[in-house]
Amino acid sequence: MADLSNLKPVASGLPLDPSAATLPPPRLSLRKLGCVPRTVRRPGFEVAALRPGILHLGCGAFHRAHQAVFTQRAIEAAPGPEPAPWGIVATSLVRPVARNTLHPQDGLYTVLERGPDEVRAEIVGTVREVVFVPDAPAAVLARFTDPAIQLVTLTITASAYCLHPSSGRICPDHPAIQRDLHSGTPSSALGVLVSGLAEVRKAGRRPPAVMSCDNLESNGRTLRQAAVDYAALRDDGLANWIAHAVQFPSSMVDRIVPAATVLDAADATALLGLGDDAAVSAEPFRQWVIEAFEGPRPLWEAGGAEFVTDVAPWEASKLRLLNGTHMAIAYLGTLAGLGTVASFVADPLFADYARRFMLQEQMPTLPPSGHDIEAYAHQLLERWRNPNIAHQLSRVGRNGSQKLQPRLLASLRDNLRAGRPVSCTLLAIAAWICCASGASGPAQAMEDPLAGELTRLSEASGDDLGRLATSVLQLEDVFGCELPRLETVRTELADLMGQLRAHGVHRTVANLLG
Repeated sequence: MADLSNLKPVASGLPLDPSAATLPPPRLSLRKLGCVPRTVRRPGFEVAALRPGILHLGCGAFHRAHQAVFTQRAIEAAPGPEPAPWGIVATSLVRPVARNTLHPQDGLYTVLERGPDEVRAEIVGTVREVVFVPDAPAAVLARFTDPAIQLVTLTITASAYCLHPSSGRICPDHPAIQRDLHSGTPSSALGVLVSGLAEVRKAGRRPPAVMSCDNLESNGRTLRQAAVDYAALRDDGLANWIAHAVQFPSSMVDRIVPAATVLDAADATALLGLGDDAAVSAEPFRQWVIEAFEGPRPLWEAGGAEFVTDVAPWEASKLRLLNGTHMAIAYLGTLAGLGTVASFVADPLFADYARRFMLQEQMPTLPPSGHDIEAYAHQLLERWRNPNIAHQLSRVGRNGSQKLQPRLLASLRDNLRAGRPVSCTLLAIAAWICCASGASGPAQAMEDPLAGELTRLSEASGDDLGRLATSVLQLEDVFGCELPRLETVRTELADLMGQLRAHGVHRTVANLLG
């Protein structure tokens, strides 16, 4: 346990050497691991002896603070003198940052668990190799046929699946898919996955289980269908083999992991006495629910993972309560001039909105389960209040047009059909339109693949918000065919956008809550 607020310089009584004060500390590495203070948790196994067993696509902060930590617990709990063979070969597909920061540190990095009152530090040693795919595509594909690789996992974000927003199926015209098909060398995550599985099939080997760890509805089935669709663009035989021979267990992952910052590196250095350019922060809470599958796997349950026959109840509550409410918070908070999730829920009025949204509009749409949903909603609010987790609204809300369907629109349709309240949901959608279209000004603009189209619609509508609401709802790829026909939805969306523009977020939310 370490409390950064108590860290103070140690007076040695010796004269200070001005040149020494400017020298950076040595980098974290296997050679320096023994120098780490006892207050920092270290891997409970011989890192250098750890052999790979998992190939991971997408070596971002979330993977390093979630699956890699669960895997560390699994290896530590395995019997026998040698570490269980579950080292991770992690790949980056877009930027070489992970490779460039982790390679000089022998794959080691720090996870800073930031609670409301203290910071705990742990060095993670499960990532044994990092590959930047554009620099070594053949080496990555060869890893698929390595008999030691039993699992392929993915954290690539929802947008990287190249799915049609309304159907959930692969979009063959997506630029990343077209680039793969024309170049002959895959660069998309789906392209790398399908090409790797093609190599496994060609070698006559048993395929590894493939597990999505992204926030997608039925992520295992969704990934299977996307892989089959992609393969069918190349080879029907390969598509059929993937559909029948490869396991795609679904999973639900949960841990708030902000984007890594220079503050994380500085705090890790203060706690370790060693430089760590790959440090990441995370909240104390972590959860992983996995659909049971056949074949070898780490003892992830030793780290708290749950294996179940059906992930759907956990997935639905997380997608709609956590992820759906996160979207509402992101757009309303941005319009209110706020920067983080914690700053939004620190306002009692906004916290009341989030609570009502979860309990009155999201909770009634969830499938029956044994979960205490009210307790889960209150737990979420407490997690979001953590002032030491700077979860940026701009990051939470980006690419909203690709996430509206499972997180907001599905529950909106359910509630409309049942005659239940929908005002909180419509306010969130109105705020998204304002942010993504730039209708509230460039300071509130939100990154979205449809931002250009939404801006054009906003400019064409001028001050006619009814026209803007009608035009946006006609984006069938996002809203489907049913919602644009509902006059009440169009009218209330336009009214809420008008309130946001005329009165601001605080007064609009106050009016809505009554």
